[in-house]
Amino acid sequence: MTRIRPTLQITLALVFLSCAILIVVNLLFDVFSDPDAQIIRVRNAVAESLATQAAVLLQRGDIKELELTFSAIRKQNPSIRSVAVRRSDKTIVVQSGDHVGVWKEHDGEASAATRVYVPLLNGGERWGSFEMSYVPDEHGSVYRTLTHPLWVTLLFVVSIGTLAYWVYLRRALVYLDPSAVIPERVQVAFNVMAEGVVVLDRAGRVLLANSAFRALPGEGTADPVGKPLSTLPWLAVGLVAEPTMHPWAQTIDTGLPQMAHAVEVVTPTEGRKTLTVNCAPILDTRGVVRGCLVTFGDLTELHLANDRLSAALAELRASRDDIYKKSIELEHLATRDTLTGCLTRRAFFERMAQAREEARRNQTPLSCLLLDIDLFKSVNDTFGHVVGDRIIQEVGSLLIASLRAADIIGRYGGDEFLIGMPGCDLDHGIAIAQKIRDSVEKRCGVGVAGLRVTVSIGVATFGARSDDVAEILNEADKALYAAKSAGRNRVLGATPPSSNHKVTDAA
Repeated sequence: MTRIRPTLQITLALVFLSCAILIVVNLLFDVFSDPDAQIIRVRNAVAESLATQAAVLLQRGDIKELELTFSAIRKQNPSIRSVAVRRSDKTIVVQSGDHVGVWKEHDGEASAATRVYVPLLNGGERWGSFEMSYVPDEHGSVYRTLTHPLWVTLLFVVSIGTLAYWVYLRRALVYLDPSAVIPERVQVAFNVMAEGVVVLDRAGRVLLANSAFRALPGEGTADPVGKPLSTLPWLAVGLVAEPTMHPWAQTIDTGLPQMAHAVEVVTPTEGRKTLTVNCAPILDTRGVVRGCLVTFGDLTELHLANDRLSAALAELRASRDDIYKKSIELEHLATRDTLTGCLTRRAFFERMAQAREEARRNQTPLSCLLLDIDLFKSVNDTFGHVVGDRIIQEVGSLLIASLRAADIIGRYGGDEFLIGMPGCDLDHGIAIAQKIRDSVEKRCGVGVAGLRVTVSIGVATFGARSDDVAEILNEADKALYAAKSAGRNRVLGATPPSSNHKVTDAA
């Protein structure tokens, strides 16, 4: 069975009390007269007046005049059905209208709303009676009962009074002390809690606010009890504009908890704060939502600590990136020749060893080129070491710019360069070496009058039995020596060790 809310209970009680007072007053003082009784009184007065006239005319024996009088009365008042004078022996002396037929419907001599009975006397004795009947009310007795002033008034009080009492009580209860709803021991228990705690009614008004919640906005703020939680100024700035979307409104509406809602608020004395809001419904024994319990956790210090931690992490990341960049720079300085930017001899051999392992694992070829600038000593002797360094730089830059990113380019020492070419067999290596030789001859040393720069290149390829980098380099060196012996400015390739170190002329 559904329980009626207290406000509606009080409203109905006041309405019933008002109706009872009206009924008692009417019984004592007849404030609301019965319309039928009034009609009967009026019709009785009219009938008595007509009966007096009829008695005078009868004494004169003027029956004709009496008939004309009755007809005129019925003509003037259409509600009169019939009029008649009857002797005591039931004989009708005079009548107007179908009085005999109408009067048969009546029983007895008592007057009613539709008939009036007036006795006629002669010498103190009853001579006959004056009878007059009226057209029955078309609305019937039920309508006359419902339109009775007393019932109309009671109906008005029940309908309008219920609404008026309910609205008045709803508005009046707002100004009552909501904190009286919460027992004092419960308030004391909530005040011990470190989190801000608020108890709301179904309308979202604050019934209880513990000490921690009151302290959130700082000093000088108004008491929140009795006010809608969503209208507190310092809290409203952190909420969405639509009140139905606030977490406590959602809990009251759906009966489901709302957890971990972050709210940024601005308090009058302590500035910006970050709060976490949790809402739980308050249910009665039948599971109906009667209110909401809201807790506010202050995460301001935690957020500040997180901000400081984020800043520290950002600094660490910046330091790590800086260290990484510096390590890359150091690695570059440690592995690169300062004059040409090519790999140092040590770095070249390390990279070639890795390339050899990959080539053996993937069953792919790997070639090595050994390049030497022809008659470089005469260049230094004739044009000086500055020009000689410039020629070495130009050759190194040309190799870096013209070869693949996967190729390994190193400076072996002095005017000699080493090139490792993964994926290239001997023929491919010789073809690339020829392009290098041609580019050096056309592009290097062109700014120095009388200087012609050429290179000799020896090419060797790792074979099934030549796993050592030093061994294949020795093969390339032999091919280079043969190229120089054959007149320089040429490329020679060395066959694998299994072919007894034959040199292939590629000039």
